[in-house]
Amino acid sequence: SRFGYGGEDCPKSVVPSWTLAGGSGDNKTSKSANKRQQHKASCPGSTLRVPPSLLANEAEENDIVPIFDWSKSGGSCHPDDHLGASGVVANWDAYEAAWSDAFSTLRVWDGRKHTTGRVGGGGGDADEERKCIHPLLTIDAGHTCYGRHEAQNRDREAGDPNAAIEPAGPTDPDERLRLRQRSQMLELLFETFDAPAVFVAPSPMLAAFAHGRQTGLVVDVGGAGTRVTPIIDGLVLRSAQRRSGRGGEWLGAVQGRALTEFCGAKDVAPHYALGPPVASSGGGSSRRRTIKYGAGHALRKTTFHQVAMADLMYEMLTGSHVNLQPWRQDLTVPFVGYEGDSKKRKRGGVGGVGDGSGSDDNDGDGDGASDADDAAMEEDNAEGGEEEVEGTSYTLPDGTRVDLAMSKPGKDLCRLPELLYSDEVPFVALDQQDALSAYKNVQSVAQSTLSSLPIHRLAHASLTAVGDGDARKELCGNILLTGGASLFPNMEARLSYEMSNTAPSAYKCKVVASRNTIERRYAPWIGGSILTSLGSFQQLWLSRAEYEEYGATLGSDRFP
Repeated sequence: SRFGYGGEDCPKSVVPSWTLAGGSGDNKTSKSANKRQQHKASCPGSTLRVPPSLLANEAEENDIVPIFDWSKSGGSCHPDDHLGASGVVANWDAYEAAWSDAFSTLRVWDGRKHTTGRVGGGGGDADEERKCIHPLLTIDAGHTCYGRHEAQNRDREAGDPNAAIEPAGPTDPDERLRLRQRSQMLELLFETFDAPAVFVAPSPMLAAFAHGRQTGLVVDVGGAGTRVTPIIDGLVLRSAQRRSGRGGEWLGAVQGRALTEFCGAKDVAPHYALGPPVASSGGGSSRRRTIKYGAGHALRKTTFHQVAMADLMYEMLTGSHVNLQPWRQDLTVPFVGYEGDSKKRKRGGVGGVGDGSGSDDNDGDGDGASDADDAAMEEDNAEGGEEEVEGTSYTLPDGTRVDLAMSKPGKDLCRLPELLYSDEVPFVALDQQDALSAYKNVQSVAQSTLSSLPIHRLAHASLTAVGDGDARKELCGNILLTGGASLFPNMEARLSYEMSNTAPSAYKCKVVASRNTIERRYAPWIGGSILTSLGSFQQLWLSRAEYEEYGATLGSDRFP
């Protein structure tokens, strides 16, 4: 979640999209805390340490609260299992807590816009008189979320207070879900935060504005998957949107599976689960660290652990060893075609760890490594010893070293982004592979929004769904690459190469991607910052007077 003031070049507050359960009870920024039971969620936290609430006996009841609908894939390597309704608010208490925390960080309540420090709880009267003087622009997903409305209907029938109220509107379930979410956003921003004016904008439209274009094919490769959206004259062409589960979290799941299956890591532990370094026989400390919370601990079953593992895999994916070739040089697919026998696993082992069987029997004692392991680690840390050549190995937080130069699994770890452009998927059963191969026929996917297609075929399917030939040609010349998972080296060159081989020869494909990491990662936020600073945009705000007169339904119909 990103927050900041309009007209600035980057967000000033970037927090995780989840909050801690069981707030401290001192948050007085909300005027409707009793009505919405705000204290069920507090400010965002970090995965580097365990929240105190999770150390209690009721760990699962005090689990973290994701703000948006988050797919619990459980480490699955099938892209469809990572295709959640990302961007759909799943818990409005957590959503409100994130806004309250941002208001406090950015000094919105006391009007000190660019000063440092947070707003403290300096007196009840001051807290009651706080009022937001700035118009608020919020960004919604701007894509289709098939199937999510059925879950919300079940939650509403079961009496879930977080289930949105369904207003009277169109009969299309997906359209009703979009209107419900926007109505809930307007109610929260106007009633809870007392905003003078509000505007709700779709993310793909703002990403196009960040690139200075009103027409373009926005290819957003993020953590929750890939989304391709045609933007024509500043409007989202929803009928031609295409989504796939191939993104950063899916690559992280494949990477974690490969570490245990082929690289010999018995238990990949995130940062929070690690203890102090293991003492070496020479009296110093080695790289290896003990595991405080092993595989059988209750924390391993929580959402907090899944988020911590996703952060750990992201940390490894963004290492300097990961690279993407600008064109397809190696025709093999990473981790596809492995027999998985013990010899291969041992040959692709990790710094001499056991036999690389990939067993999950680690109980967290930190004593499963043999004396040979400690000797090998001490050799690396010996005085005057040779330093490792950069890029030949990667060290996990627990001290386990992964060989990247001599073993085929290690080399495939460096080629993981190739899976974004491959038709085959590793660690998927043969019957599921046959289902994926059926997606190679683009005509069969043209009528379906959700698929498991690679990026270039997904973009081609979206272009095929655009009826106007002139619009298709213009979209091909303005392919806008954005998203945090698009920051792999040579990503734009590879997409341009694949699109040139996929699109008809009459179309000239041009991929536009910012070379600035911040601009590509935060493109929708930057587009919103540009939009709110335009003088011609000021008449498009939904004012408080209009909201009080017509209600949230007007705003849902008014916004793009």
